[in-house]
Amino acid sequence: MFTTQNHKRLLVFLRLPALMATVFLAGCAGFEGSYGPGAGHFDTVVVDAGHGAHDPGARAVSGSREKVLALDTSLRLAKILRSKGLKVIETRTTDQFIPLSRRAEISNRTGNAIFVSVHYNWSRRRGANGIEIYYLNPRSRRLAANVLKETMRGYSTTNRGVKTARFHVLRKNKRPAILCELGFLSNPKDNSQVQKPAIRQRLAERIAAGILAEKDGRSP
Repeated sequence: MFTTQNHKRLLVFLRLPALMATVFLAGCAGFEGSYGPGAGHFDTVVVDAGHGAHDPGARAVSGSREKVLALDTSLRLAKILRSKGLKVIETRTTDQFIPLSRRAEISNRTGNAIFVSVHYNWSRRRGANGIEIYYLNPRSRRLAANVLKETMRGYSTTNRGVKTARFHVLRKNKRPAILCELGFLSNPKDNSQVQKPAIRQRLAERIAAGILAEKDGRSP
């Protein structure tokens, strides 16, 4: 006996291929656009060297502390970006303390800009290592992914991925903004690499490459 219930089952069966195709196409579209709209037009990069002065940041297994390495890397990055034709504003160029609110203000008052904060990481667990890039605003996700892809070519370490976090300089920033953690100073292998000027130069070059990829509208 062909009941109403059987009729409904038949309709579902007949519609299943079309439904699966719709889901598949929607999934593909979502995958292709998974990084969102991107940072858009920008001609200026606010380069933010983390910590400074009485705020030394992470301590290293040996060698310089985070504030020194972050500033050195940031100065190198700024120089490269200027050579590529971009305008650069640096939140600090010496060993000075800049409040987090001030760093965000510098970014917010700058038009057509993105914000890139440079840091090195630390963990109680000596085995923790690798590079990770943080963002908060969805418009910053592709920028973070581009920079992560490039910085992983800086030296041999673990790819810890693109992550979201409510760091003050991200939360209070009106511009596309990322925070780069370029390795663990608490990890002997990471630390031995990033203490080398040549590696910091390489990291600065790769961050710049990621920024330029974002400016060109490329997805990683």
